[in-house]
Amino acid sequence: MFGNLQSTICNLKWYTAVPRLLCACFLLVALLMTFMPASPVAAQLPDELNVQRLLAAQPGLLKDFQEDGRSAATIIESAALYYGLSPQIHLALLEATAGLLSDPAPLPQRLERPLSPTGPQGFAAQIDWASRELRAGLGPYDRPPTVRFSDGMTLTLTLDQAVEGVAVQRLLARGRTEAQWREVVEHFGVAFERYFGALTQLRPTSVSPATQQGFLLQPWPMGTRVVHLAYFDHAYPTVDTGRPGTGYAINYLGQTHVPYDGHDGHDYYFPDQPIGTPILAAAAGTAYARTHRGLGVVIVHPHGFETVYWHLDEFAPIFAGRIDSNEGVFVQAGDFIGTSGATGFVVGTPHLHFEVRRYDLQVDPYGWYGPGPDPCANYAGCLPSGWLWHPALIGTYNFTPPDMHPGRPTMLNPPIGTMSINPPDDLLFASAFDGHPLQHVGRGFPSFANNLRFTAGRTGQALLLDATTLTYPLAGNLEPLEGTISLWAKLPESYPTGTIPRHYLLAASANPSAMPHYPGTLALRHDEVGPDGNPAWVFWTTGDAEDSRNLLSAPDTLGPDWQHFAITWDAAAGTKALYLNGRLAAATSAVSLPTALGDTLHVGRFTHGGGHSNAELDHLMIYARALTAKEIAALAAAPPEELAATQIITDPTLRIDTNAVASEGGIVAVQLGLNGIFEPPQPYYDSYRWSLPEVAGTYELAVRYSDHAGNSTTVTRTLSLELPAPAGQRVYLPLLVR
Repeated sequence: MFGNLQSTICNLKWYTAVPRLLCACFLLVALLMTFMPASPVAAQLPDELNVQRLLAAQPGLLKDFQEDGRSAATIIESAALYYGLSPQIHLALLEATAGLLSDPAPLPQRLERPLSPTGPQGFAAQIDWASRELRAGLGPYDRPPTVRFSDGMTLTLTLDQAVEGVAVQRLLARGRTEAQWREVVEHFGVAFERYFGALTQLRPTSVSPATQQGFLLQPWPMGTRVVHLAYFDHAYPTVDTGRPGTGYAINYLGQTHVPYDGHDGHDYYFPDQPIGTPILAAAAGTAYARTHRGLGVVIVHPHGFETVYWHLDEFAPIFAGRIDSNEGVFVQAGDFIGTSGATGFVVGTPHLHFEVRRYDLQVDPYGWYGPGPDPCANYAGCLPSGWLWHPALIGTYNFTPPDMHPGRPTMLNPPIGTMSINPPDDLLFASAFDGHPLQHVGRGFPSFANNLRFTAGRTGQALLLDATTLTYPLAGNLEPLEGTISLWAKLPESYPTGTIPRHYLLAASANPSAMPHYPGTLALRHDEVGPDGNPAWVFWTTGDAEDSRNLLSAPDTLGPDWQHFAITWDAAAGTKALYLNGRLAAATSAVSLPTALGDTLHVGRFTHGGGHSNAELDHLMIYARALTAKEIAALAAAPPEELAATQIITDPTLRIDTNAVASEGGIVAVQLGLNGIFEPPQPYYDSYRWSLPEVAGTYELAVRYSDHAGNSTTVTRTLSLELPAPAGQRVYLPLLVR
């Protein structure tokens, strides 16, 4: 078959001036080009290529092979789906390198390292490693790559072939001599043609850019609050390849310095329920549940499209008995497929990783609206992108095409951001109300009705508890079984009159409509008529049973000024206490306390009954345990250390808790800075680690939040690092000279 080709090349006049090895290289390249296509391969859909069925028809033992309870077919299909590769390439490689499709009794080492003598040990580990290497082999290349063999020889591969050819050659060079490499490359071509025919038959005759007709619906329920953590990188989506990135990312608007370099999809964070938010199918198709590198669902749609949903916490019941199988489930757009989570390779915040592929090539569902042509088209793993979101979504979240916006949003609505340095581990929630309700420690986002008003606070500003309604999610911010709530309130000269003479500072209830006992309730309120007929402060709880209501009260002897309040509870011990200005005012034991308090903490009122107080609220903090009387006295004596103008620290290693909210499409990037010098942007997470120089002194730490529209807000904090003297070292102080 190749005789004429060899004669043609090696009898050229210039051959005598070229080393024989170079001629051999030309021969090898020509040989490879006979079975390598001219454009990327599109992976067969799982229902069009049943790997187990193919293996069952072969004499090799892979049809019965299992590792850790997973069949060889499942391992191959899962890796191929995860990396967007054709499982046919995996199968041809397994036959070419180890004969695993044809040999019924291969040597054990061929199953332990079937694809390369290097790389990890184990069948599944080798398949995953090889898939990553194959994906990396897709480029992008600015020059022909050079491979190095185990015998020290090198060879520069040609780019005048399908990039899959480069990927296969690059992989097979790992751990082999040049002679071994040439042999196994030829075996790959023979194996592929034997089992699957011409490689060019796997793909469409042409692959057009992604359609401009939007067909995707949002993959979460309407009304869900969402933060867009990270964007598809148009230069280039190589995150799963291990290749060095470009050092920056380019989003669909052409903006650089957005998170994160090499990302091949979009990450969405759900602040109200980071783990457990329902995830929905974005379009109709056949769905497959996979457990490769976490829990994920791949839905195959018409016209070569696939949508990918990863890091799920749980699969939907429709996948029962079908996980990691070839049996897909047909779903309609909007069908429940799982819940958000943090499975697989997740650093920081739980989120949904959502991506779109067409014929196994990456596309951005937001299209390309930057200058010039889509740079992603220069990468073999990409197609030029078009807007794929359904027109019905226009006007919601960030699903409006940029060319339909009247203009770029201005800095009139910059993000709101906070940060906290080294908050105590048992501090779940803290808000200073400095001109906004966003907490500096805690989960989720506040919700409010009417315009919030702020006044001069005990430190900074305070929230006026007037007719507005302010709530926070309870999840992650308050533990029903045990805790402490501490707050400062400036009491009014007189309380507003109303039909119900009770005024709430805060309340949470699992049954806010279950009058008159409201099982599962915790509240702190002012009663105009207390147990003795006089005004009183009341710490109200009702346990899970209706007959467990307890109104722990103390006489109201406080004047119209700033006062400190604290309540503690411990359901296991059956105790609770009320503190006024750092002193125990009332306590009780053997009380039945609630084990659930619903989903919402109401500030300034109860959900049913009781009006606003016109008090002013400052420094609201919630702890995960019942603080001691001494600790509460310390809270009442001064503002918390982390709210002081300069925070004193003794360890240069910092934990920085961050919270931010934006009205212009969500937070897309966070930059950490020290003394005015900022690091590159990174994704928005709940917390970051940072190390100061191990030199005592004063530092200004800054966090810059940037939103979808390019607006930014910078929050700063002054730190004083005081390092203890090393053990055994004497510290000399200068004499005071008069």
